[in-house]
Amino acid sequence: MRRTISAALLTLGLAATLAVPATGTASAAGTSAPVPHLDHRIDRHASGDSNWGGYAVTGGTYRTVTGNWTVPALDCSATSGDISFWSGLDGWTSSSVEQIGLDAVCTRKGAVQYNPWVEMYPANSIYFTETVKAGDTMTSSVTTNGSGSFTLTLADPTRGWTKTYTKTLTSAPLSSAEVIVEAIGSASIPACPDFHQVQFTDVTANGQGFGSAGTVNTTNLERGGTLLTQDGALNGTSFPVSWLHA
Repeated sequence: MRRTISAALLTLGLAATLAVPATGTASAAGTSAPVPHLDHRIDRHASGDSNWGGYAVTGGTYRTVTGNWTVPALDCSATSGDISFWSGLDGWTSSSVEQIGLDAVCTRKGAVQYNPWVEMYPANSIYFTETVKAGDTMTSSVTTNGSGSFTLTLADPTRGWTKTYTKTLTSAPLSSAEVIVEAIGSASIPACPDFHQVQFTDVTANGQGFGSAGTVNTTNLERGGTLLTQDGALNGTSFPVSWLHA
């Protein structure tokens, strides 16, 4: 899901000046305030036109999802743009998503930025300002009690910080769990900056590896029949996603 980004904000490097009161609670090492901004865009996984890469599981009721990854270095020579790495519940066939993750941004000036966030789509993303750098290990989880209360956590053990948000969405169908690479932008399938490859590990739903947690669904970033990313094989609780094209 996630949100649309204007060309102006990419040029400025996602300037965090759009202040909206945050909802839910957060705890972290450090005192930086969350920074909400931008609207998101829903993905329908249409054939030949998808802004998601990665895997989802369906066919059950999903109350937990986890996913870890190593933050990839970006090569901004091919294009500017924003690629997002996240784990979440819902969104594969539903119009809500409960998700947390990290944007990796090539600005139009060629700078690289890493911006962590949390989102309860259709509410806006909330960005927070903890430092993330290429090579860091990220861990993420989304958990619900099944009655509308969600706990969303993102941590960077390399830097020593953890952010935990508690939020409420009573209408969540809990029909899927996913670990995803997503291109973010104002175009229908926006530019995909070169992230080389990201390796996801500890990919679980309801405490089981994705391979045994339900019906396994795979998706690649694709624009007009051109693959932008390629999923590697799902091996129990891990899989890679490779960049192919901007």
